[in-house]
Amino acid sequence: MGGVSKRNVVYCLPLWHTVSFTLVAKKHIEQLRKYTKVYEWDEMTIPDIYVVTPFALIIHPTFGVVWRWTQQTSWIEPNLDTALSSLSGRLHKFEKIVGFEVADSDAVSELAVKLLAPVDVVCVPSEWSRRSFISSGCKKPVHVVPHGLDTEWYTTPPLQPSEIGNQALQMLYRYKLDFNKKLLTFWLWHSEARKGYLEVQQFYESLRKERNDVALVIKTQGPLNLDIQTASQLNIVNVWGWLDEREKMLLYDLSDITLLFSRGGAFEINGLESLARGVPIIAHRKGAWAEYTPPWCLVPEALKVKVFADNAIHTGYGYTVDVEKAVDLAHAMLDNLDEYKARTKEYAQKVLAEKYTWEKVGAQIWDIVSR
Repeated sequence: MGGVSKRNVVYCLPLWHTVSFTLVAKKHIEQLRKYTKVYEWDEMTIPDIYVVTPFALIIHPTFGVVWRWTQQTSWIEPNLDTALSSLSGRLHKFEKIVGFEVADSDAVSELAVKLLAPVDVVCVPSEWSRRSFISSGCKKPVHVVPHGLDTEWYTTPPLQPSEIGNQALQMLYRYKLDFNKKLLTFWLWHSEARKGYLEVQQFYESLRKERNDVALVIKTQGPLNLDIQTASQLNIVNVWGWLDEREKMLLYDLSDITLLFSRGGAFEINGLESLARGVPIIAHRKGAWAEYTPPWCLVPEALKVKVFADNAIHTGYGYTVDVEKAVDLAHAMLDNLDEYKARTKEYAQKVLAEKYTWEKVGAQIWDIVSR
């Protein structure tokens, strides 16, 4: 690891609104402050930062920040390459510039590679993303810095609904007990196609034809577009809105299986969260999540598909899950839940907790920054 350094850090992140990048960046900052001074800077105001002592700059996310600046200055520098050169010049006082980014498919565009011009090194959350960047022509050093979890995710005993003042989760608990259901949870934050919502629907329809002891819990940001009568007939429960860390833990603790049917994605932290709570997931083997998922939770992939129909950055492909194989594995898990949960919890304690914590991630970032 890097030795003691006087190099302080300016961390540029989305502060004007809260997105997933903000949440990850805040965890990075929390850990980096164990090693050095860290100054938070909003992404909207780069590059209006002038330093006179040793500093490193972290840009998170890189594509959006750099692209926005080139567009804001296009009336001055109408040529993209010239604009990028100008931005690099304005940031030359920094001893090191680290860019955090993701690859949601197996390729990023030529534009994306160009937007990395101002940074010295790139950090991505998975080997999947690293391969995508390198195969797409990125010549900058690319480091894999995975997402992590607070250690409490691994160490906190299963939570009880009475401990958490969330009425929706308390009602879900009562529903599970009263109707004797096993809960399959699917996190649908955004991008229905990328998250594999179509495959979830096909999977659930097939599974319900063979057993009546299951219910599908769909976690969304806002209310799901599904009427109450249909949801009741199909045994679908919609949990929506913001959940804090303990509320999220409780939702996993109430769950029996997490469905991770994403076609693409740079990491998919919901899979890691579920495993950390000892809840098995079902996912296909051709995605970034396979890097942290035990083999007994993986099924074959099916079709190779474009992850996004029209995206200026993420231009490559991913895979759909083999729905039939996923149904087979679900039966095996549901019929042997205690065994699968015990195996998953042991795996989380012995494997995941040794690597996927924010403390370990922070040490890795500091090593990169302080070299």
